[in-house]
Amino acid sequence: MIKEKRSQGFTLIELLVVIAIIALLAAILFPVFGKARENARKTTCMSNLKQIGVALWMYAQDEGEGAVFPPAYNSAGVAGQGRYWADMLAPYAGAKGKYVSSARPCYANTVFDCPSLTEYTTNMPVDYAYFRVLWAYSNYPLNDTTRIAKLSEVGIIADAEFFTDGTTSSAKIGDIGVSSSSILRNRHNGGLNILYCDGHVKYLTAKIGDNIYTIFDSSKH
Repeated sequence: MIKEKRSQGFTLIELLVVIAIIALLAAILFPVFGKARENARKTTCMSNLKQIGVALWMYAQDEGEGAVFPPAYNSAGVAGQGRYWADMLAPYAGAKGKYVSSARPCYANTVFDCPSLTEYTTNMPVDYAYFRVLWAYSNYPLNDTTRIAKLSEVGIIADAEFFTDGTTSSAKIGDIGVSSSSILRNRHNGGLNILYCDGHVKYLTAKIGDNIYTIFDSSKH
């Protein structure tokens, strides 16, 4: 008797089951991979801010009598051109000569460029906001560290979308392209990186609408 040779292929039902399993695994794993990638970008961002922190203190030693950080903006600048805080820190942060006015941010691929910010709704020289932490003291508009009691508790630079001279009124978590009055962005898996005056960097979980102004107000510490 001749035996019939059966096909070894998948049936339609078996194929559909395999496809369903693959789709389920993809739905589970893709968000995990996305968070892992964002964690890597968060780490790069923290490294950026740590280097900016070193640049702050190098500037203070050279230009700020050993204790004063740069102003948020110097209207006199160089050759009549105004300069922002990032421009003044650029020589200390490995970004000297890398400013390109048409780029977003203007210091692309430097420590002033957060890898998680890729969509720009405004002209942004850098991806971080610099706060005047002595804003509450009208007689001390500059970030004079001798006037700050607890440097390790006062934030000064953080993830932001709208490049601005930050004050306590703008230290809210906003959404991309919504309002320049809420400048901070929780772009790292629902949180943001903050550089403190003593040079350390901390990750803070925060949701849109949160007001974290006390972190950047030296009068609260």
